[in-house]
Amino acid sequence: MRITDFLAMVADVNRNFLVLYEFGANRHGKRTGIVDHVQYIKLSGLHTADVTQPQLILETAAKRQTLQLWELSVLLRQHRLRRYMYVEYQGQEHAIFGFRVEKNLILLG
Repeated sequence: MRITDFLAMVADVNRNFLVLYEFGANRHGKRTGIVDHVQYIKLSGLHTADVTQPQLILETAAKRQTLQLWELSVLLRQHRLRRYMYVEYQGQEHAIFGFRVEKNLILLG
């Protein structure tokens, strides 16, 4: 998902919601019917990379405070809006394809 798409879709969402990464939801694929244990990972910052395409990588650090939507929006607007969003977790980069809103949380996946 590109930064512009994400910002457009969350324009009407409460700015004080926390932003988390939802890891492990059915990693085996829909055909198997196996659903893994889901973990909610705190997002704490971001950095950029220009490997094969312009990327914005969201960082996960358990020791830092979880980002709220308004904080993430401010950080995202400081970069080129055409960048694709990824989450760095367990030594790998996971592409962000969308999100869902649950209670006072925005869960990226």
